[in-house]
Amino acid sequence: MRQSEIRVSTVVRGVFGTATIGSLLLAVLTADSRWYAISAACGLVWWAWDLLLEHFILPVGDWFMGVVTGGVADPRASQNRLTLDDTVRLLENHLKRHTAPKVDINAAIRLEEIYRTVKKDPERARQVIAVVLERYPDAPEAAEATP
Repeated sequence: MRQSEIRVSTVVRGVFGTATIGSLLLAVLTADSRWYAISAACGLVWWAWDLLLEHFILPVGDWFMGVVTGGVADPRASQNRLTLDDTVRLLENHLKRHTAPKVDINAAIRLEEIYRTVKKDPERARQVIAVVLERYPDAPEAAEATP
């Protein structure tokens, strides 16, 4: 966020935070219980605003913007997406570690598909399926994926 950018949530937090602390100071200085009640009310609204904003308003708004625009509403979310090379590396690591049979088979099927269709390397695609068929010869999913 740039320094000059003012957001509604920042202003609301600032107002209720200042009101909470200010009324608490007035309550201590004047020993008037009404200021304590005002401080508690402002603090409660401040807390409720943060809770509603973080767990309801922003997620629903992001979902709605995604539905309307057909894409990712938050540009930060697209930074967390894996690239094709990251995906290949992740799937190859699954196969190297000898994870659960279902994980190995699914990783091999995805890798085979990537090698065959995207990277245009049918030989590597066959090798990936062969490795899994060697480990799990009775796996019907891997046998079906054989090109």
